[in-house]
Amino acid sequence: MPNEAAGQVNPAAWAQADTRILALHGAQLYGLPELRFAAVRLVVPLRKGAIAGGASAFGFDLYRHFVLDAGFGRRFGFGTHRQIHAGVRAEWNQVYIANHGQAGALGLTGGVLLPITPFISLGAVAYNLVTVAGPLRSDLRRSLAVGAVWQPSKTFAMTTDVTKEVRSPLSMSAGLEIRLIDVLALRGGIASGPRQASGGIGLSLASVRADFAAQRHEILGWTPSMSLLYSW
Repeated sequence: MPNEAAGQVNPAAWAQADTRILALHGAQLYGLPELRFAAVRLVVPLRKGAIAGGASAFGFDLYRHFVLDAGFGRRFGFGTHRQIHAGVRAEWNQVYIANHGQAGALGLTGGVLLPITPFISLGAVAYNLVTVAGPLRSDLRRSLAVGAVWQPSKTFAMTTDVTKEVRSPLSMSAGLEIRLIDVLALRGGIASGPRQASGGIGLSLASVRADFAAQRHEILGWTPSMSLLYSW
């Protein structure tokens, strides 16, 4: 959704940060305790961008996937008033399988954000565009996502994007956010490939923001998630 300065999806979003940000995220895929996901990220602004680092873990005792990442986002000016935001993230992926050992690989993800008008922005992100080391390099997820945000006011925003993963069919998604009052936002979305629907709320109070969401897969069921973001 808009203003995702923690850069969980597109590292170019870090360039928008004007305060330090600590973000925590957790999810339990399809309600299964074996498919728990947890992540933490820190973003530190610089004069024309920001640096960031994070870590995440997924799985259970028999299978674990750990990721350590670091990167930066930067603003570039062109024309009279326009700016383009660009970012890159390096991710070390480590997979452990019980009785089979562990292996890792390094991948590089890059993204851009481009304001077209005061209300419309375009973005693109290439996941693991380059894999440079490790025996798992050929197994890393590789995909390209392109999307747009329409935000005509501070109380309403709509997003849409198209994603193509190397080993999966094309996926399309759309979402919207309605901010009823300053401290409360309602969100909803749909996606194809596979078909999914989601809904959630966001609560903002001073320097703290909490987001709660649930996503339903047409076959596998519900995935609850929550995020906590602190800026200072």
